[in-house]
Amino acid sequence: MRDRIIPLNKNFFELLSLILCGLFCIKIQFYIISFTQLVYKQTKTIENLKRIGIICALWTISLFFYHLVIYFTIDEVSPGTINFMQSAVTGVILGLLFGLINGFLEVFIFKQKFKRLRFGYAVIFKTGLFIAVFIVTVVAFLLIKNYSLVPIGIFDTPNTNEIPEFFRSKAFLKHGLFAILLSFGINFFLQIDNKMGKNVLFNLFIGKFHRPRKQNKIIMFLDLISSTSIAEKIGDQKYSEFLKDFFFDLDEVISDTRGYVYQYIGDEVVVMWDIKEGTSDNNCIRCYYESKKIFENKKEKYNKQYGLFPQFKAGIHLGEVVVTEVGGLKSEIAYHGDTINTTSRLCLEAKNGNNNLLISAELLSYLKYIDENFRVESVGLIKFKGKQHDIAAFAVYAKSERSSSTVLN
Repeated sequence: MRDRIIPLNKNFFELLSLILCGLFCIKIQFYIISFTQLVYKQTKTIENLKRIGIICALWTISLFFYHLVIYFTIDEVSPGTINFMQSAVTGVILGLLFGLINGFLEVFIFKQKFKRLRFGYAVIFKTGLFIAVFIVTVVAFLLIKNYSLVPIGIFDTPNTNEIPEFFRSKAFLKHGLFAILLSFGINFFLQIDNKMGKNVLFNLFIGKFHRPRKQNKIIMFLDLISSTSIAEKIGDQKYSEFLKDFFFDLDEVISDTRGYVYQYIGDEVVVMWDIKEGTSDNNCIRCYYESKKIFENKKEKYNKQYGLFPQFKAGIHLGEVVVTEVGGLKSEIAYHGDTINTTSRLCLEAKNGNNNLLISAELLSYLKYIDENFRVESVGLIKFKGKQHDIAAFAVYAKSERSSSTVLN
C-alpha cells in the first residue's frame, strides 16, 4: 500500500485534472446536442437526442467517478499496473459506451415498445437486458483499448487474451455487480421521471418551485365528447380501458409537438407548452389536428374493440400562471391563475357550441404563420361568468375543414 501513496501536490493536481476532464466531456456532449438542434429541425429528433444525451451524461459521470474511487481508494490491482490517465480514460470511455447504448435502447425500444408495461416490470426487464449490454460494452472497450489506445501510448503492451481473462476474473463480478446496481438506479429514476412528467422530478429535487413563481405558458384543455354516454354504453371497466388507450395514443403527438401533460382530469387532458415551443411551427394548434389524424387512422381499431372511437374538442389560451410546489403527504407541481380558468372555459364553450377548437386573441397574436395551414374565424366576444371582461375567441379550422358541416355535436 505504501508504494501507491502519491505526494499531496501531485494527488491534488491529478484529482483536479480528472474532474476538469469529466466536466469537459460532459460539456462536449451538450455542445453536440445543441449543434444537432441547429442541423435537424424535426422536433422528435431533437427530443430523442436530448434524452440520449441526458442518459449518456448520467452514465459518464457515474463511471468516471467510480473509476476515480478505484484509483484513489481500492487496492484491487498490484501497484504500478494502472495509472491515473488509464483510470480516467477507462471511466470516460465506458461511460460513453454504456450511455450511448442504453440511451438508444431507452429512446427507440423501451419508450415505444414497453411504455404500457407495469412500472416494476419495466425496471426489472431493463435491468435484466442490461447484463447483455454490459458484456457487449466491456468487449467493445477492451477492443478499443488494445487496438486504438495502446498504439497511442495511453495503455501499455496489448493483451490478446484480455477478454477471456477478464470474464474469468473476480473483477468481472465486482464491476458487473456495480454496473447492474447502477443500471437499476438509473432505470428506476427514468421510469419515475416518465410517470411524473417532463422535468417534474428534477424540479422537485432542486426545489425550483418551492416558492411560487410566475411563468408565461400556452395551455390546452382537450376534452372527450359524450363521455357519460360512452361510459353508460360500454360499462365502467371497458370505459376505463378506453380512456387509457385514448391518453396513451395522445402521448406521442403531445411529445412530437414539444408539449407536456400537466394533468389528466377524468376524461380531460391538460397540455402545456413554453411559449417559444408552443408557437414554433404552430405546435399548439398542430397538436390538436395531429391528434385527430391519429384517431382517424386508428378508427377501425377503436370501433372493433369498443364499438366507437374518440372524438374531442379543445380550448387553447396563453397567459401568466403561478407555478408552485404543493402538498405534504403527496407533493406535486401545480399551476394556478386566471389563465387556467379561462382555458377551461374556452374548452367548455367549444364543447357546448359548434366549434371544435377555440383559441384566445392573446394566443392568436403570437401565431404569426397560422394562416399557412389553418383558417381562423372570429366567434366574437365570449362572456364568462365571474369575469369582468369578455374574452375575444377565434375558431381554428384546418384548410380542408369546413366551418360548420364537419363540427362534432
